[in-house]
Amino acid sequence: MPIEVFDAAAPEAVYDFLGERIGARGRAHWDWKYRVGRGGAPNAFYWRGDDGAVLGFIGMMRTLLHGPGGPWPAAWFVDWQVVPGERGVGVGVGLLRKAEAAAGILLTLQGSADTRRVLPLLGWKESPRAATWLRPLSGRFVAGWARKRLPGWLGAPVGVAAGAALALLAGRQSGHGAVARDVERLPPEHDEMWQRRCGELAPLMTRDRAYVDWFCSDYPGGGYRIALLDSGGVAAGHLITRTDRDSAGLLRGRIVDLVWPRAHEQWLADAVGLACRRLKAEGADYVQCLSSRPELDAALERQRFRRRAPVPVWYHRLPAEAPRPDAWLISLLDCDRAYR
Repeated sequence: MPIEVFDAAAPEAVYDFLGERIGARGRAHWDWKYRVGRGGAPNAFYWRGDDGAVLGFIGMMRTLLHGPGGPWPAAWFVDWQVVPGERGVGVGVGLLRKAEAAAGILLTLQGSADTRRVLPLLGWKESPRAATWLRPLSGRFVAGWARKRLPGWLGAPVGVAAGAALALLAGRQSGHGAVARDVERLPPEHDEMWQRRCGELAPLMTRDRAYVDWFCSDYPGGGYRIALLDSGGVAAGHLITRTDRDSAGLLRGRIVDLVWPRAHEQWLADAVGLACRRLKAEGADYVQCLSSRPELDAALERQRFRRRAPVPVWYHRLPAEAPRPDAWLISLLDCDRAYR
């Protein structure tokens, strides 16, 4: 089978294929994403025909699933592209089987329409627990919503009224909430906190200093905002946020990841409110958050989020002793496809 590891020896034709099929993100992006030149197990594979043409590519972001009896090696496949036509079908299946064999637990989040159609035919299963939640922050967002559903002339006044109402309803942090401390890279004390929270929040994927710094601080495009959440002068959790423009030109804020002391429900709700205030101060028109846990669902509801679309997690095989995906804590830090 003509499958090769994507590493420092990969020809320029592979980068050209990625640029044409996925997006013109540049060589530095792909080298960062698949850790080219950093050693370790392979993170991506490509298929070349007899004439040297690249026919397909699959890439994974490796992690560990933590839980009782674990951890277990796992990986999210985040890029899976092949040439069109019947030949591409066989290439795609071959690359997926290669990734399954290399990954341990192989997963993907939501996937394209074609991916969601093909995976069940290949024996994959779906967990529908995770969902996107949304909270408006500006009159601009509400005005855009109104123009799609009300007579056009109502859009502007609805937006003005909504902006005033949202300002009045803006939540205030309680006296016992977290205090955010922005950092460019996580300090060593983060991993002490992570070890405590890992046991409390499991099952979940790795969120240690090395992973977060690679995923966020080293990302070639920048844009992540990382904060330690202190409580009583001690690191109790972390918050990662980001803003970007959506297709309508609105500034979308995202709660990328949130780690919290599981025993403190009010602390979690306050941390969500803190994230909203920080994103609003950056000019965000609305906030999105991916949630897969009832306690985070409840905190989002308390902060006036509304549940939107489900975001299924697809998986191939799990060890018999591993917890089912419906129980996992999943966030955009695990598989942040929107910026990749």
